Amino acid sequence: MKRKTGLLVTIFLPLAFFIPFVSAAGAGITPVCFDSGTRVVREVAAALTGRGESILECYPPVSKPFLWLLHLLPENLRIAGIEWGSSVSVGVPPGRLAEFDAMSLPQWCRSQYPDGREYKAIVIGSPNGGVAHLAALLHAPFLTASFLLAVRHPTIDPEDIDAYYAAGERLAAEILAGSKRTGFEVINHYDPLHDRALIKYVNFLRIKLLKLPQAYQDFILQNLAPDGKIVLIDCSYQWPQYIVGERSYLQVGGLGAIPAGEYLNRFVLDLPVEERRESEWGCPPEFACAVKDFAKRHGIDVIEVSYDHPQGYSLLSYRAYLAAGARKQEIMFDCFNYQNPLTNIQTGIPALWLPFNTEDSLAFARSFLSGKRFERIYLALLPSFAGSPDTASIGEWEKLLSPHGDLTIIDVDPHTFPADPLAPFRFVAGMKRLREERHRSPSIELSLATLAALLHPNPPPAPSAPRP
Repeated sequence: MKRKTGLLVTIFLPLAFFIPFVSAAGAGITPVCFDSGTRVVREVAAALTGRGESILECYPPVSKPFLWLLHLLPENLRIAGIEWGSSVSVGVPPGRLAEFDAMSLPQWCRSQYPDGREYKAIVIGSPNGGVAHLAALLHAPFLTASFLLAVRHPTIDPEDIDAYYAAGERLAAEILAGSKRTGFEVINHYDPLHDRALIKYVNFLRIKLLKLPQAYQDFILQNLAPDGKIVLIDCSYQWPQYIVGERSYLQVGGLGAIPAGEYLNRFVLDLPVEERRESEWGCPPEFACAVKDFAKRHGIDVIEVSYDHPQGYSLLSYRAYLAAGARKQEIMFDCFNYQNPLTNIQTGIPALWLPFNTEDSLAFARSFLSGKRFERIYLALLPSFAGSPDTASIGEWEKLLSPHGDLTIIDVDPHTFPADPLAPFRFVAGMKRLREERHRSPSIELSLATLAALLHPNPPPAPSAPRP
């Protein structure tokens, strides 16, 4: 039986992964579908329109039977199968950069949201899951300040930072030279632990906006209500980065339970290092200033939401759910790109977003849960396939959550975590089932006044009138 299953996987798995690559071959370069920032944009768009396939947008419909076969195999073969599939499906050929203009990315973002509406708020800045929930609660679009591209390179050893750096330096230089404007920077993101299987085949290049692009300016002026406000997400989370050149950087590692210093001690380049806003979660200060300058010129009020860690936005969005009337005796822990705010606002089940499936997120959840008890707890955990040293086991999650309420794991199979090929299908089916069984009408919504009160619970008293 195992031999037959392996043969079927060998025959059909390539097709399952090759289909999305072929179907996109004629399209322009768009952000990586499974990137956290891309998912925030798409999930907020789904919350506004009621349409979308969540994480399944990254999988062709015919992939399910092949991934079902894959899930029957031992973990090492499941991981090998996913890695092989990724090697032929993830990323664009470097030749596609010849006609690429980075300013097409903000245009892609604005195109995700319907025009012709008067939004009471437009959320803009650095993406994370807490921000996705906040924008969905406000019924507001989200305009991201960062976009992840994946560009293929010849296969390298994932430990070979020099090869990754050399390929990324050339690609970043081509992107910077080929675009008509200078209002962005490029960060070549090298994470040999959490992205180990992928960096063998692609460079992850994150485009970070430094100015407010015309596409965003037009969208705001055309779609923000006359008394609407801009909600600026200015996350100042820091991480050391190698300085490669003007507007070109390389970051080693990322958010997790492993300190930045350990990465830099192990993966060394002969380049200067600077503490900067982190690649995935940080908002460039230049972009934040550009948003505020634009708002001032056009008489638009700005609500600034500033935290030094993505977890701050997660806690804020959970409090926002409760303030909007969510079910206080239930909670959903969603993780990284496994989230669907449409479900949360339609069911009233509040969410606490976990940045990743690692030990630091487990500690974050433990701190949050201290002294709390819920009737129901839902867990949607990222199946990362990485098996990095800081990945928390499913047993640790169950041990933490179960004493605090009746636990339902929505997506992953505890026997195959973290290498569970069927998790995205279970996740989407579980979200749909919750929307059908627990639907509330109308969807819960957060007012701007309530958001302001959450950010400033004790505003200073108004100055007293002078005595006559």
